[in-house]
Amino acid sequence: MPAPDKDKQSGLQDEVLAGKFVLGALPPENMAELTRRLKRDRQFAAMVRRWRENLAETDHREKAAVASLLQRNPLAEGLPFRGQPLRTGSLLGAMLVEIWNSVRFWRLLALTAMVWTAALLFTIA
Repeated sequence: MPAPDKDKQSGLQDEVLAGKFVLGALPPENMAELTRRLKRDRQFAAMVRRWRENLAETDHREKAAVASLLQRNPLAEGLPFRGQPLRTGSLLGAMLVEIWNSVRFWRLLALTAMVWTAALLFTIA
């Protein structure tokens, strides 16, 4: 019974090594050793190929998403502030709405009011 567990553990270690190999996250001496292993071990070569394909697919999706963001006209389609589309007709209106709905703005306003009140109380007294 212990043999299958060792095989699973070895397979997981190989999978991690294949991922690190593809990402280039290993020291040069380990990279050279794994390059030699890649030539003689079909199973490890398949793992490396799968990692490369998965990362290439992810890279392609990310590039497509960035390209679509760069191609759109933000003022025509709506400039998102925190993920919300531009509801008003102008950029200034959108910025004012963003400030109005900001918790940070209201906290800063309350803190300023408290400091101002404390300063007035100490100068009167």
